[in-house]
Amino acid sequence: MLEIDLIRHVKVLGKPALYGSTNVAPIAAENARLLGRLLAQQKTSNAYQGVISSPLIRCQNLAREFSQLGQLSLEISPELQEMNFGSFDGVPFDDLLFEESVFEGSVVETEQEGVEKTQLHWSQLEGFFQAPANIVLPQAEALPDFHLRVKLAWKKLIEQQVSIATKQKEALILAQGQGKKESQKNKRILVIVHGGVIRMILAHILQLDWQQASWHQKLQIGHGSISRILISQPYQDKQLDQAVKQTQTKDQVQYQQLTQQVTTIAMPFLEEISDEH
Repeated sequence: MLEIDLIRHVKVLGKPALYGSTNVAPIAAENARLLGRLLAQQKTSNAYQGVISSPLIRCQNLAREFSQLGQLSLEISPELQEMNFGSFDGVPFDDLLFEESVFEGSVVETEQEGVEKTQLHWSQLEGFFQAPANIVLPQAEALPDFHLRVKLAWKKLIEQQVSIATKQKEALILAQGQGKKESQKNKRILVIVHGGVIRMILAHILQLDWQQASWHQKLQIGHGSISRILISQPYQDKQLDQAVKQTQTKDQVQYQQLTQQVTTIAMPFLEEISDEH
């Protein structure tokens, strides 16, 4: 009934760092290649019927251009932005200190007047990498809070899109009358987001332990890669009319009644883009 393609944005300008809520721009040349690939696919197969995006410009730039050139609807979802890494967010790894320290380390002045922050040490970051669900970086979003935010955003997205797809299918059936109807291909939506968001969605659907460090370290979600989710309802085509009548009395389809299947994980979409950071 519905297919969701989760695509990770291309690489960004700037030194290697944890780019979470930091609004860093994508590399223009890579973004243009990805846009060209999407437009070519859209022209030949009319692949997508809508676009949803994180508000951060490394996702939103691509989403706006693709939606405009492809004449597709666009929704910006603030809840789908990357995890906020607090004081470490956007700070180049090369700028971190290597002296042994813990969170109660000394205080230094930032470039902004009257603003202070704790010195940033590799030991803090390594502690987070080893136990991401238990360690909260200074001023950062906790991993459980990030997981809940993404899970609720995904639930809302699915309910809305399945409801729209159901109504569209109902309209097609009514237009064709009660006679034999032609098969209709699944509606497909493109969701342009971040690696962390995609990992949380996959862990939620597959019922895997998102609290384990290994889930975040060993599952590589490449820049520009696509992960596909198939959403369906537990009824046959001959039961569609009755199911549609039932959903007419509700604003949204019940999320628990939907079947979600992961059919593709991090499939490379732009082989030309290198894997260098």
